Amino acid sequence: MKQQVMMRWNSFSSKEKRLLIVLALVMLSLCFYAFIWLPVQHGRERLAKIIPEKQVKLMLMRSQAADIEHLRGQQNKLIRGASGALKAAVEVSAKFHGLIPSYNKSEQTSESQLSLTLTQVSFDSWIKWVESLQSQNHVRVKSCRIIPEGQSGQVRVEAVFAAFE
Repeated sequence: MKQQVMMRWNSFSSKEKRLLIVLALVMLSLCFYAFIWLPVQHGRERLAKIIPEKQVKLMLMRSQAADIEHLRGQQNKLIRGASGALKAAVEVSAKFHGLIPSYNKSEQTSESQLSLTLTQVSFDSWIKWVESLQSQNHVRVKSCRIIPEGQSGQVRVEAVFAAFE
């Protein structure tokens, strides 16, 4: 095969060889332009347009994250410092999760702690509620006693909550 190509190439005159070489270079140039240069240029233009938009979004998200951390810090101060704030945060969260706690006034040790009892509550609901209190309200369980009740998955919970220090 190689010999046949070489024989065919040698059969061309020098003008024909030059013409074929020029045509091959033109074709290579066109292929380079169409398949390499043009896509790279379109990509650069697209990135030049997208990157500033993404940078603006990033700066906005960073400022929002700083605002969120600031507000969380204020919420922590309010829950630790305000009278009844811990109880209010627990009540709102319990109502949102469909739970009805009863408060044990005799066991309440201070404004920064809250003792309560839940009866006939699903264990899964209890866990979801505690997770929500910890992540959203910055309230933690200081102590807890879980007693199984008659139905499968139903428990009685006696817990003491406190604000994060």
